[in-house]
Amino acid sequence: VSIIPTGVRAEIGGFAGDATPSTNLLASACDYLVTNPNAVTASDIYFGQDNVLYLEGNLICQLLLGNIGVIPEKRKNIAAIIEKPRDERFLNNVINALNGLRAVGGINIDPVVVTGGPVETACTYSQYGNASGEFKGMDELMKALDVVENSSARAVALMTTLEVDDKIRQAYYRGESIPNPWGGAEAIMTHMLTNFYPFTAAHAPLLLEWEHTGFGKLVDPRDGAELISSAYVCSPLNGLINSPRPVRFDTPVAAGETRISVENVSAVVMPETTVGNIPFLASLDQGVPVILVKDNTTKYDITPEKLQIETQGNPIYRVNSYMEATGLLLALRNGIAVESTIRPMPQLQPIFL
Repeated sequence: VSIIPTGVRAEIGGFAGDATPSTNLLASACDYLVTNPNAVTASDIYFGQDNVLYLEGNLICQLLLGNIGVIPEKRKNIAAIIEKPRDERFLNNVINALNGLRAVGGINIDPVVVTGGPVETACTYSQYGNASGEFKGMDELMKALDVVENSSARAVALMTTLEVDDKIRQAYYRGESIPNPWGGAEAIMTHMLTNFYPFTAAHAPLLLEWEHTGFGKLVDPRDGAELISSAYVCSPLNGLINSPRPVRFDTPVAAGETRISVENVSAVVMPETTVGNIPFLASLDQGVPVILVKDNTTKYDITPEKLQIETQGNPIYRVNSYMEATGLLLALRNGIAVESTIRPMPQLQPIFL
């Protein structure tokens, strides 16, 4: 499992799908790699490997808590929910993108539901500096989700407006050191959905103004994908095709079925400074090794030491990079003692009776 928390300005994965190369590298050392959508979602571009399982963040938490398992499968049908737009052209823009996915990719997208009213989301920052959100009109979204629940689809792409103060938008694209303002609100919305409905989800912003596309601007390469899109939905929808099916932990395993549960998770990889979360704490509780990546810095400074968690005696490893993390995964997978690759090599400590 690779987790890159949303809205904390992770240097790798905190922009527009820019953790995809690192994620694919980790996946090369695994049978399957489960990751959260915003780490690999890039507007219209999706390059996750076939064994990268695209799973909503709350469901990753439930997996590591032992509440659910997930079944790797290709989604045969994906639903789409579109907020009723202020301008019909924005709706047509999204419909064109969905039709393009159908015509070129052969993807079955059904149902497509347009809400009866606005779903208002204001992108904010918390007192700690991470991206967050304030919401109105969630009842309109839930009415649309009720329609999806009565269909055969068990994965849904959400397209709703996200209001960001223009000064913050401009500051972000100028490269100021602030978290992506959209991601936190998106994560909160999909967490809510997966708490109440039996399917997984991903979110794409719906345009409020044509000027928000940013066409013609030159920005940080990690945000390049956002500046070439106006529909933003092709990447999350492609990710959802590879989203595993969540099942209750006590659901009987069918003959020939591949199911991933917390017992099958060989390691969890995350930035070193974002450990105050369910995946980290659940992994320690379940005895799952945690690999902390130093180079993936964030706006946070929450380390095991800050939480007064002893690394000695816990399966916590620190590495400098995702390349090093991949090597560590290979060592764990092949039964190579990690300390045997470290110099100076630690001495054995006999137990004298």
